[in-house]
Amino acid sequence: MPPTVIRMPAGAGGGQVGRGGHLNEQQNSGIRIGCCRVCTCINLQFFLTKNGILKCFELVLGWFCQTMLIQFGLDTAKDIGEAFLGFLTTCSAFLLTTTILLLCYAVSARTFHLVRQSIFEVVYNGLGCAMYLSAASYLGFAVNVFLYPKFLIFNNTGGIHSAYPAMTAVYYMGGIVGMVYGVDAFVAYRHLKGYA
Repeated sequence: MPPTVIRMPAGAGGGQVGRGGHLNEQQNSGIRIGCCRVCTCINLQFFLTKNGILKCFELVLGWFCQTMLIQFGLDTAKDIGEAFLGFLTTCSAFLLTTTILLLCYAVSARTFHLVRQSIFEVVYNGLGCAMYLSAASYLGFAVNVFLYPKFLIFNNTGGIHSAYPAMTAVYYMGGIVGMVYGVDAFVAYRHLKGYA
């Protein structure tokens, strides 16, 4: 097997070798307060890039889906069955991994460039797209078949059945977050092939 060479873009770390032999991070990272910089370990510039915005959308939308599932779906989990568990598992898995990636990218610009050069981001985001779209469509089917009739009964009798509107919002948002993962997979693929 030929040796693998990992190339770092010129602006990836800014890097000079310090006393300990470690490459220093970018000199303009952190928060500027007057003439000083604080929290220089945080790569805030990442949050302003296309990749940072996509990761933040994935995190916020995934958090929204999981919160709504837990808040309104636990009582009706027995009604919608495996669709609830499948969507909750998808949310939990991808929310945790996206959070870890976002923290790593925020702390180190080099981590972003190294991970982005591997196939991991393409596979992860492609899998996130497929899983979210699949779980959202299954949850949408289960909500409309099992919860909508209950919603109509409660609505006609003057009662409140809040699970149906909430679960409808969850599967719509799941479809949107699935598309965001798809866009991120496409961007990662273009970066991997050297187009970006």
